[in-house]
Amino acid sequence: MFSKYKLNLIKQINVLNILAINWRCIKNPEMGGAEIHFQEIFKRIVAKGHSVTLTSHKFDGAPETENIDGIDIIRIGNKYLFDQQFKKFYLSQLKIQNFDLVVDDISKIPLNTPKYIDKPIIGILHHIHGNSLYKEVPFPIAYYVARKEKQIPKYYNETPIFTVSNSTKSELVKLGFDESKTGILYNAIDQDLFNSIKVEKSDTPLISYVGRIKKYKNIDQIIDAVSILVQTIPDLKFLIGGKGDNLENLKKKVSDLNLDKNIEFIGYLSEEKKAEILGKSWLFVTMAEKEGWGITVIEANAMKTPAIGSDVPGLRDSIKNGETGYLVPLGNSKSLAQKIEKIIKNKDELSRLSNNAFVWSKNFSWNNSADHFLEKIGEWYPELKEKI
Repeated sequence: MFSKYKLNLIKQINVLNILAINWRCIKNPEMGGAEIHFQEIFKRIVAKGHSVTLTSHKFDGAPETENIDGIDIIRIGNKYLFDQQFKKFYLSQLKIQNFDLVVDDISKIPLNTPKYIDKPIIGILHHIHGNSLYKEVPFPIAYYVARKEKQIPKYYNETPIFTVSNSTKSELVKLGFDESKTGILYNAIDQDLFNSIKVEKSDTPLISYVGRIKKYKNIDQIIDAVSILVQTIPDLKFLIGGKGDNLENLKKKVSDLNLDKNIEFIGYLSEEKKAEILGKSWLFVTMAEKEGWGITVIEANAMKTPAIGSDVPGLRDSIKNGETGYLVPLGNSKSLAQKIEKIIKNKDELSRLSNNAFVWSKNFSWNNSADHFLEKIGEWYPELKEKI
């Protein structure tokens, strides 16, 4: 199975040969922001002439090998034991390959790659799950993952790590990691795509959420806020885009609250359709337990739509409180409703936030993130500079 990758890699002499590991690839049904972040940055690194091979776990219907955007993907094992399965696969088949750099995309359960890989390694850490895990998965799994996260400073102590926000960087340092070995590799957006979508704002008040529909995203809190808001803004509409395992629970909640006329579930969205929905919206709303950053916040901003979000790590970085949107206390649907109403009923304030959000979004480009990655690699591993 691996022979064709071996041949391809041997041909790559004067460029970086990168091995990357992420539990999921971009086509995985459970993929999220971490996978988008990886794909967008590393397809651009491939376009610069470098070689990238990603190893991730198998899922139903996916081939064992595939090339997506120039990235060679190898799928092994399953989502429950991938950390153990990858170690065996690396030692038996990947170790002998001529990889110059290993990128450990530390999501889900840390793989502790520095324990058994003796090549230059870079970590990418999106967020420390911490207590938010207990809301999403059974206690034994949450406890196990949280314990593994606390071991990151021990097993990655000599490994430079990118985080995607200052909030995540601070959490990592609090765990005991050396701040001098950290860098920021921002999430970004496809500026060309969002510039190409031209839509008008909805004539009537429209708010939206687009993303994974998981318990820790706390979409139920937004629904509770809508139940308060319709008393004074009866024509308010809330669109929920995306898929996930909490979808049926939320649909039942909407039905129980008799909000079917105000709240619509619009399912999975293409990138173009997502941009249109965000562009029509007056506000983007997210009440996640925590985020690594919040790509959809910036995507909304690119469509001149400010964001209201929970005052938690990650969203504190992507939302400039009072400038591009507002932060509200996590779990406080009444406060959220009050903030939404205040903005919707003040056209001047909405216009101010919208303009600021649009300007803010221009700071985040995947091309810039790819360039920054290569620049930092040269700083952290000078022996690789000649290949960059």
